[in-house]
Amino acid sequence: MNIWQELLGREEMTEQEKKTVCNSLMTKEARMERLILKHFSTEDFRKVWERRIGEGLIGGKACGLLVARKLIKVRLPEFKDYIEPHNSFFIGSDVFCKYLELNDCMELREKHRREKEHFQEAEELKKRLLNGVFPEAIREELKKVLQHYGATPIIVRSSSFLEDGYGNAFSGKYESIFCMNQGSEKARLEELENAVRQVYASTMNPSAIEYRRKRKLLDADEQMALLVQKVEGERYGDLYFPVAAGMGCSYNPYKWMEHMNPDAGMLRMVMGLGTRAVERTPGDYPRLVGMDRAQANIRTTIADRHKFSQRQVDVLDLSGEGLCTKMLEAVIPSLTDWQKKLVLSRDSDAEYILSQRRQFRKVYFADCQGLVENNDFIKMMRKILKMLETEYERPVDVEFAVRSPGEGVWKVNLLQCRPLQVAASEQVEIPEGIDDELLFDVRRTSMRRSKKESLDCIVWVDPQAYYEHPYTKKPDVGRMISCINQYYEEEDKKLMLLVPGRIGTSSPELGVPVVYADISQFIAICEVAYSKAGYRPELSYGSHMFQDLVEADVYYGAINENSKTRLYQPELLTRFPNVFSKLWPKEEELSHIIKVYDVSGTGTSLLLDAKEGRAVCRLGKNSR
Repeated sequence: MNIWQELLGREEMTEQEKKTVCNSLMTKEARMERLILKHFSTEDFRKVWERRIGEGLIGGKACGLLVARKLIKVRLPEFKDYIEPHNSFFIGSDVFCKYLELNDCMELREKHRREKEHFQEAEELKKRLLNGVFPEAIREELKKVLQHYGATPIIVRSSSFLEDGYGNAFSGKYESIFCMNQGSEKARLEELENAVRQVYASTMNPSAIEYRRKRKLLDADEQMALLVQKVEGERYGDLYFPVAAGMGCSYNPYKWMEHMNPDAGMLRMVMGLGTRAVERTPGDYPRLVGMDRAQANIRTTIADRHKFSQRQVDVLDLSGEGLCTKMLEAVIPSLTDWQKKLVLSRDSDAEYILSQRRQFRKVYFADCQGLVENNDFIKMMRKILKMLETEYERPVDVEFAVRSPGEGVWKVNLLQCRPLQVAASEQVEIPEGIDDELLFDVRRTSMRRSKKESLDCIVWVDPQAYYEHPYTKKPDVGRMISCINQYYEEEDKKLMLLVPGRIGTSSPELGVPVVYADISQFIAICEVAYSKAGYRPELSYGSHMFQDLVEADVYYGAINENSKTRLYQPELLTRFPNVFSKLWPKEEELSHIIKVYDVSGTGTSLLLDAKEGRAVCRLGKNSR
């Protein structure tokens, strides 16, 4: 009998024995350990051990999920009938270590960890991780996992030591891979093994490396455990998806409406898989819910609600397409009448216009209105978020999915929980009567704690010039912003970025395509409206980029062409020298699009009053 069987076979362990098991099975992080030891019984540890594959720790994401579920069970037992039971497996961190050893990766990995700049070994290491083999004992364990789930789709998610903890979220830095889990045992096993390989290889993704570098974690022993979960949802023919999914924050750093209480929290919901809730989606608008005023909507007319709604749905196509995006119209027929009521609304104005043309049909749009109007659902989510915030002793964010197997029945599956890194506000007073010094003055379109920040450089992308730039060359603007980001990081300067439309979009016609690693040095980012070219800001509430910006304490706001923008005067920037051509003389083709204004030493500053939801950029007096 080994030590595990001996300890976990007891009716009750001592506190010291629980600590030993916790540090060997779940985590060594002090604050998470404290939560686990406070609430976990011997039986709880036993259940985790029974679901672990291989040896080692189960990682940060798995710990966060298990702790949150336990806290709901203990603190909010009245919601037990609405919460789906836990049904996950954990691939221990030692499996990753053995995989590295077996596939001749250890030396390369150590060399990579020692590198501080160029990371020449990353690509080769990634290649080996993608093409490695598994120990036979682990393959047998993976077969048992597949037997447990049957033909139900599953997802393999990263759960590294540093992930989803109190210090680092790593939001969206590592891969999550869906497995359709169909066909023969051999095909299913191969699919699962490939998913594990892809998550392991994602430790070499540029965004993950940049994240570790920015937070001085390159020397940390970043071991990768994995979380294997059933994909929440139901099957509709060849399609599989939940009715709705989303994320929730117990604290809302954005104040997009008057009288909104940030402490009440917020939800960001979509119909279908939650992939559209945590990523920027061109042309789509998830449903944003302020938990203190759930049914309040900045879109007051049916036309606006329809216009700013979800047009596409992410689903799993089990016939062979895998994870894919379907037009809403193609998915609606799959839903039952009661499911439609949860996530769809009807455009009565459009239906009337069609009827005048003798065309009689229902016009739906996806806005999760039924869930928003469900007081029990909203009350439960708010209570869960606030309880978790209390227990974690800081704001949290969660990911969840909603299933509705019968009329009037809904079940929530909690998929993830992590601390939300929100810094405390400073006392900030914005002076009046200085309009001739203001680049912008905006209200209720900003995210960040109250703070005054000096600026060294303002990077401005000319919206008209960007619009006129050839479509195929628009990604060059994102590449150049990345170069500017890297240059000024080495100079240790504070930068603000103003871009047309949406930052981080994958569609260049909607904004500038960048990832967080490309803008990591900027302490302020503004999305700027420009209706002449169709550029419309849409702040990424709740997305992975949102997590990065909150965690890095970055100002993130929109400059709109409406009453929320009292003042926007980009022409004032010409007071200051544009150093773009001086610093990058070989990028002449982009010099009329990107302006880099040097405002260092001028007293230029960004001021945000989070309580009032107001932000201004005050330009300094010193001109060239």
